[in-house]
Amino acid sequence: MLDFLREQLWRPMVERGGYTPATTVFMALLFVLAVETYWKIVRKTDQRELRRAAVPWIVLAGLVRFADSRALPGSLLTITPGIFAVMIVAFSLSALALGMTKTRKLGLLLAGVFVIVDMPFLGFSRALFLVPIGLVFLGVSRIYSSLGFMSDRFAWMPHIFEAWVTSFGVHAGLVEEHVLASALMQASPFLFGIVKTLLIPLIMYLIRDLESKQKTYIGTVIGAIGLGPGVRDLLELLSL
Repeated sequence: MLDFLREQLWRPMVERGGYTPATTVFMALLFVLAVETYWKIVRKTDQRELRRAAVPWIVLAGLVRFADSRALPGSLLTITPGIFAVMIVAFSLSALALGMTKTRKLGLLLAGVFVIVDMPFLGFSRALFLVPIGLVFLGVSRIYSSLGFMSDRFAWMPHIFEAWVTSFGVHAGLVEEHVLASALMQASPFLFGIVKTLLIPLIMYLIRDLESKQKTYIGTVIGAIGLGPGVRDLLELLSL
C-alpha cells in the first residue's frame, strides 16, 4: 500500500511526472473539500462582488502557470493545484487587508505584469487556429445562452473556450497531461472538445435549483476551473 501511494501519488506530484488515476482522484477529493471549506468562509460575502474581484486572480493563475519553467523556476507552487492554492491564499489575504475593490485592481495589475513577462515566449505561428476556435465558441455560446438554466454565462463560457483551445492545441502538437482528457484525445483531439461541450449543459442543469448566493459561488468555482487553464492553454498554443 505504501509503495502504491509513493509511486502513484507522491512521486508523480513531487517529481512533476504528470497525472495518474490516483493523483486525479486525490485532486478531485481535495478540490471538493477546498470548495466546501471556502464556502463556509465566504458565504456571507456578496458573491457577485467576490466574483468580480476574483476574475483577475483566476486569469493571473493561468498566466503564472504558463510562466512556470520559462520565466519562473519550476515549482509545485506554480503548477496545478499549487498555483490555485497560492492564488486563493493571496486573494483572500488581499481581500481582508484591502477590500474587494482594491483586490480586484491589484489582481489586474499583477495580471498585466505577467502578460508582459509571458510575451517573449509567444511565437504566434498557430494564431490562425484562433479563427475556428472563435467560431465554435461563438456558435455554441449562442445556442447555450438561449437555455434558461444557462443564464450564468461566466460559469460555462470559459469551459467552451478551454475545451476547444485545448483540442486545437493538442492537434497542433501540445501534450495533454490529464488522464481522462488524454484518453479521449487518443481517439481524436477534438473528441475532448465535443464531449466537454455536451457535458456542460448537464452540469449547469444539476445546479439550477441551488440557493441564489450558493449558486453564484458554485458558478464562480466552475468558471474558474475553465478560465485559468483556458488562459494557460491559449498561451501554450500561441507559444508553438
